[in-house]
Amino acid sequence: MRPIHSVLNQNGLLRTISDQLSAHQRLQQFWTTATPKEIGENSYVSSLNNTSLIVFTHSALVASKIKLTQANLLMQLEILKKSDVKFSDYQVTAIVVKVQVKSQPKQPVKKPRLLSLSAATSLEKLAKELGDSNLALKLSDLAKKAK
Repeated sequence: MRPIHSVLNQNGLLRTISDQLSAHQRLQQFWTTATPKEIGENSYVSSLNNTSLIVFTHSALVASKIKLTQANLLMQLEILKKSDVKFSDYQVTAIVVKVQVKSQPKQPVKKPRLLSLSAATSLEKLAKELGDSNLALKLSDLAKKAK
C-alpha cells in the first residue's frame, strides 16, 4: 500500500489542492497561535488578501472582541511573524471579521402524551374523592380532555 502523499503527488490537480490545503492550515495555525485561546477557538481564517486577513466567526461577541482588540492582534501577529520562520512570509496590516451564523436544525415537535381510558377513569374517581377543591377541578378537566 502506498502512502497518501505519493498518490497526491502523482496527479497535478491533487498536488495543487494538497498544497493549497497545507497553506491554509499554516495560515490558520498562524492565526490561532497569535490570538488568545477564546478567540482562536471560536474563529477561523478564510484567506489573506492584499495584507488583509479575512476571519470568520459564528458569534457576534467574538467578532466584537476581535474588532476591539485588532491593534493588539496585529501586533501579536507581527511578533509571531518575526519570531517563527515558518510564518515569516505573512504580511498582515488589517483584519476583516465576518460573522457567519450557524443554522440550527429545527427541534422536532413533541407529540402530547394522551391518557388512556383507564387513567382518565381513575382521575375522575380521584377527583370525586377529593371533593370540592382546585386539585379536584384540575383532575376532572384533565380526565375530560382524555376522553
